[in-house]
Amino acid sequence: MFLAGVLMPLPHLSIILLTLCGCLIAFQGAYHWGMIGQIPLIILPQREGRADYIRMLLGGGALLWAWFSLCLGLLATVQTGYCLELLGFWGIIASERSLKRNASLPPSYYLIKVIFVFLTSLGLIFALISPQGRF
Repeated sequence: MFLAGVLMPLPHLSIILLTLCGCLIAFQGAYHWGMIGQIPLIILPQREGRADYIRMLLGGGALLWAWFSLCLGLLATVQTGYCLELLGFWGIIASERSLKRNASLPPSYYLIKVIFVFLTSLGLIFALISPQGRF
């Protein structure tokens, strides 16, 4: 609650929270690029599967979304960046749900990820309703 600025306005810590959440979104995309990198070195003459396309989209899309939300949060208001990051976290969860259906994720990964995103979202919501003022 202290870092979210609930008790008092903390403009510098608000920007740090915005940056941290942007890094977390980009890291979640990097995880999926790492999963693509585990494909064997011998490439058979077949197209990528649907799961690989979703992973490629998550890898690049998460990084670009994190950058966009961070830039907009710094140029407009920090609250705008928080809202965009909330959309990014839950958008990744929605995309990973289709990977879960195809059994393309490690066991219990999705449950841990939902808990992580829920707790991170609580922090961002606390930061949104905190008395940060208009700086």
